[in-house]
Amino acid sequence: MIATLTPNPCIDKTIAVPHFDIMKTNRARILRSDVGGKGLNVSLALRGLECDTIALGFDFTGEHGSPLKSTMAARGIPCSFVDVPGQLRTCTKIFDESLKHTIELNEYGPTVTEEAGELLLELVARTAADCDFITFSGSLPGGLGSDFYFRCAEAVRNEAPNCKVVVDAEADLLLKALDAQPFLIKPNINEFQATFGVNVSGLAELDEAVLKIIRQYSLGMMCVSMGGEGAYIATAEQAYFCPALQVDVRSLQGAGDSMVAGICAALQLGLPLPEVLHYGVAASAASISREGTQLCTEETFRPLLAQDVEMRCLRGN
Repeated sequence: MIATLTPNPCIDKTIAVPHFDIMKTNRARILRSDVGGKGLNVSLALRGLECDTIALGFDFTGEHGSPLKSTMAARGIPCSFVDVPGQLRTCTKIFDESLKHTIELNEYGPTVTEEAGELLLELVARTAADCDFITFSGSLPGGLGSDFYFRCAEAVRNEAPNCKVVVDAEADLLLKALDAQPFLIKPNINEFQATFGVNVSGLAELDEAVLKIIRQYSLGMMCVSMGGEGAYIATAEQAYFCPALQVDVRSLQGAGDSMVAGICAALQLGLPLPEVLHYGVAASAASISREGTQLCTEETFRPLLAQDVEMRCLRGN
């Protein structure tokens, strides 16, 4: 079982414009409006890959209710949420069709109490005891300290030591979580450089910087997604690069979350490191080939996994 944590869920609204012009009126068509949030996206992608998953997090029920639980039930995904007051935030994605680029407008969302944070922390530790992996993804709502993912990872390490922690976050959220020695982190290249204060040029420099961080924090592995260039993955002994697969890009929403899902699915199968990366890249490509916030499925994933790729071994064998 793979658990996912989404402290700051949302409604993802994706619209498309032929060419976004900040100086003019833009005529848009609505592609999708779905329940979202990075951890929920990981669970949705895992379900699409036919992996067992459970979704955790806050549910902002508000006076009009929330679609989180009903959406997860409709997708066949077990879930356990801590109910809190407030309305789900809305995150608007503007997909520029001419540039194949997404502009994101993400609301902050409601603030939660310290007591609610403690309840979620207890839920994480309790659920992790029955899981192989648990992912911590995305931003936090107001009211939670930037050490929240660190505290979650520490709780898992102490109370569910057989469950491996995966962190997909940036800046202080990621830096503080590193002190709990998560198994895997997955920043994108921009997040990696900004978070660790490095400027890498080429794969050799990237591998050198990543290896230093892996050794410093005793990480199991790190994956760095690189958008249209592909992705890189490394342990203390090995490192590989996989170029992006060729697909017709219809949306970039959920690409990184799908990569996390693919990587976790491959790790659960016990596959070697290059295949772990291949799974992640194929899952990501399967999602960006679909409009809006629709994520990968077995039907879109398997043909891409069968594509020939020039996997490069950068270190080890």
